[in-house]
Amino acid sequence: MSGRTRLSQLAALLLAAASTEALAAPDVSIATPASGVEAVAFEVPGCRYCELFRRDVLLTYNGTPAGKQAPLRFVDLNEAAAASLKLAGPITIVPTVVLLKDGVELGRIPGYVGRQNFHHLMDTLLGTQ
Repeated sequence: MSGRTRLSQLAALLLAAASTEALAAPDVSIATPASGVEAVAFEVPGCRYCELFRRDVLLTYNGTPAGKQAPLRFVDLNEAAAASLKLAGPITIVPTVVLLKDGVELGRIPGYVGRQNFHHLMDTLLGTQ
């Protein structure tokens, strides 16, 4: 087997592993952290931008001050848990991250905006900037 073939196989395995991790089951629980502040990422199965969000943003978000102040959980937009939240309006694009305090929407970031923009927008929503 040539080096190029092995490299191609390794790349395919890494992509498959990343895709599998990105498609982890959403957290459909509706318990909020003790502070009452949380970020909820609404997604749907098969959403490529939802996968990109998980890959590019999730890994860094949890370690940031915003991530500690507003833990992030995932909810499938099609699940009943999504309808139980008090949102200011409908979710029309996925992923959409909604900042909630005691289950009531404070603000949202619609769509995949990239890692740096997401962190900046979350800091702005939380007033930590």
